[in-house]
Amino acid sequence: MRSKHLAALAFAALALTACGSRSDEERADPSKLDDAASLACDDFANSYKAAHTTDARVDLANKVNEWAQSSKTKGIAEGATILTRGSDGGENAWQLATYTFAQSCLDAGWKA
Repeated sequence: MRSKHLAALAFAALALTACGSRSDEERADPSKLDDAASLACDDFANSYKAAHTTDARVDLANKVNEWAQSSKTKGIAEGATILTRGSDGGENAWQLATYTFAQSCLDAGWKA
């Protein structure tokens, strides 16, 4: 009888361990701002006003994109891709790209 209880406890412990071993990716809530998104948005907010040249814009977009592509937050990776594409496309493309990425951050709940 005791061995049946031990076996049942072992099985229950194994089942609980299996349930609790989901990866971070599976637990990520795409409607919430994750760490990577927060870092991407912070880097963008802290540097976009100083990005006056094409080289500076490309550097900023690459920095932001590095964080953003590992984010599971809805819209952040896509917004950063747009930012990267707009970084060397002229003033109008840059303005549209910055607006798009900033809106992605705000929509995700980022606060300055």
